[in-house]
Amino acid sequence: MESNPLIMKYPIFILTVAFVTALLLASCAPKVLEELSREELFSLQIGKMDNQIDLFQIGGLMVGTKNRIYMRDGLFYVANGNSAKIMELSSYGDLIFLLYNADENPPPTSFNPGESTELAATRRAVAFPLRRIGELVVDSEKHIYVEDGVSEERQVRDKELKVLLDRVILRFDRHGALVDFIGQEGVGGTPFPYIDSLYITDLDELVVICRTPQFWHVYWYSADGVLLYQVDIDQDHLPLYEAGSEPVSTLGRIVPDRTKTFLYLLIYTYLGPTADGQQDSYNTRIHTLSLQTGRYEGFIEVPPNGVRVEKIGTQEVEVPTPSFELLGVNSRGDFFLLRREEANLFQLLILDGEGEEVARRSIVMEDSELFYKEIRLSARGIIYALLGEEHQAKIVWWRSDKLLREGEREGR
Repeated sequence: MESNPLIMKYPIFILTVAFVTALLLASCAPKVLEELSREELFSLQIGKMDNQIDLFQIGGLMVGTKNRIYMRDGLFYVANGNSAKIMELSSYGDLIFLLYNADENPPPTSFNPGESTELAATRRAVAFPLRRIGELVVDSEKHIYVEDGVSEERQVRDKELKVLLDRVILRFDRHGALVDFIGQEGVGGTPFPYIDSLYITDLDELVVICRTPQFWHVYWYSADGVLLYQVDIDQDHLPLYEAGSEPVSTLGRIVPDRTKTFLYLLIYTYLGPTADGQQDSYNTRIHTLSLQTGRYEGFIEVPPNGVRVEKIGTQEVEVPTPSFELLGVNSRGDFFLLRREEANLFQLLILDGEGEEVARRSIVMEDSELFYKEIRLSARGIIYALLGEEHQAKIVWWRSDKLLREGEREGR
């Protein structure tokens, strides 16, 4: 009996359709990113003792003081605003150095002069009348720079900016002795307004970034505390999205380069509704401002946010993905950006100086269980954090620096 050729073709046709459908579904499905694993280095118990951290006051509520962490050469420095103290700890959590306000803390018990170990011989606790400490950085000589408040008689009311100038940067040597303090003009200068962030470059130059209602104020000092550059940036002096355009732009963050006198400005621009009118359209760029020329010298594009599908009630709707935030820049000029994907899931994006993607990874951080979170980036490109829980604070890191070496091996 002669076979019907259609009988043979149907199975092939069905398989082909199934294969194409699978490809289409795969292309539409969101890309699952590989997770960058977290390593917990050590933890600190919540409390007032010298080897503890105080994150809560007034009936367990958070108060308005800052708590900051800084990593340098494998050591961790923690500025605990609630206790007016600074701790230096090893990567295993051993308390090596304590700078503390004796009126706000009990006598240290971790520094027993009778101990004969090598670690005990290098431990030290120094009392100093710290007031309202905040931002913290450490240079290559182990000088500690910490934001602190000044006494009421030293505060200055700036009538033009309409702010109170009441912050200075105290500089201590590695033994806890006060070297000097830095104000706006340099060593011994006028107090700063609200300090947003501090940075130390690879040349041990200090960068102080302040905020007032109208301006971002940037002060750049030499290793000796001499003012090298000062710039004020307001809404009217942000770079245009395109020549002649008038979209609404917002300055999200400023970070300095670690080796050159550049500032990097993360700028969000609202472009209006999309063509279908269903969503708002945004653009994110990192602009380079040269302090030597005083001009913007180019930018890189941050990949668009896109949308994600969320279930609201019984319907699935598309909602805009949150924008990337600029975590920092490493010594070779790579930009590290983070954005929230879900309640406890973040996406890490690393771009090189030309805006080319180096790596993407997911980062899990139990935000819903945290009372406090402070995340920083090291010069080598290691992400580390102080994560405050109800009964302890964890010091953790993500070895994002290894992603850079992987990218080099793959030729990126």
